[in-house]
Amino acid sequence: MQGAKRVITGVSSILKTKRVIKLHCLFLLGCLLFMFFQLHAQVLRVAIPDEDYPPYYYVLDNSLTGFSVETLHDIASDLAIQLEFQRLPWSRVVNHVETGKADLIPVFYKTPLRMQQFEYSHESYLVDPIVLLCANPCPFKFDGTLASVGEEPVATVRQFSYGSLLDEMEFARADLVESDNMLFKMLLAKRVKLIMASANTIRHSALLQQAGDKVVMLQPALDSVEVFFAFGKEHGISAAQREQFNQALAKFKRGERYQQLLKKYQLQPR
Repeated sequence: MQGAKRVITGVSSILKTKRVIKLHCLFLLGCLLFMFFQLHAQVLRVAIPDEDYPPYYYVLDNSLTGFSVETLHDIASDLAIQLEFQRLPWSRVVNHVETGKADLIPVFYKTPLRMQQFEYSHESYLVDPIVLLCANPCPFKFDGTLASVGEEPVATVRQFSYGSLLDEMEFARADLVESDNMLFKMLLAKRVKLIMASANTIRHSALLQQAGDKVVMLQPALDSVEVFFAFGKEHGISAAQREQFNQALAKFKRGERYQQLLKKYQLQPR
C-alpha cells in the first residue's frame, strides 16, 4: 500500500512539474511575442519618391541624406525608434501611406483635400517658396503673378500639390512628368518655356547649377508654402505615437541642431 502511495505521489509530482514547465514556456512565449510587437512598433516606415529631391532627401556616397532625412534621424533617436525608408514613384508614395503600407511622408504641403486623407505634424518645419523657372532668354515681364505670363503653359509634376493657393488658381497648368528633375531636363532642352518648382530644390539641383545662365528664376515667389510631415489617417501608427512624434519635433525645432541643419542646407526656418 505504501508503495502504491509513493507511486501516486511521484506521478502527481511529475504532473505538477510538467504544468510548471508548461506555464513557464507560455510565459516565455508571451514575452517573446511582446518583444516582437514592441520592436515592430518601434519602426517608422518612411515613404519617399525614388527620384532624389535635394535638399530634402537625396543619395550621397551611397547613403540617403538631406534636411528631412537628418531631421527624421534626430527625432527617431530622441524617440528610440528605427527608420525604414521606402523609395517609390511619387504616384505610389501617397497611396502607400494612405493605405497603411508606410507610416509617413516627410515633405508634404497642407491642402483641404489632403487634410481629409492625412494627419499632419502639429508644426511645419520649413517654408518652401514656389517659383517659376524660365528658359533664357525669358520673354515675360513677370510681376509675381501668373497673369503676367498670359496663356503660356506652365509645366508641373503630375499629382503634385503646390499648396492650396496655386492648386486652386486657374492657369495653363500642364502636368507632364513625374519629378522636378524631369521638368528641369525639359526646360534645358527648351521643350517648355516655363516650369513651376520649389525654390529650395532649384537652388540645390546639380543639373541647374551646371546649366548656368540657361535658365532664370522669376522673382518674387508665387507663394511660400509650409512643409509638414504627414501620417496616414486611418492606418499606420497610433494617435499616441503621433503625439510623441509631435512633441519630439517641437523639441528638435527649439534646439541648436535644427539651426545647424538650416545653416548647412541654406534654408528658411519655420
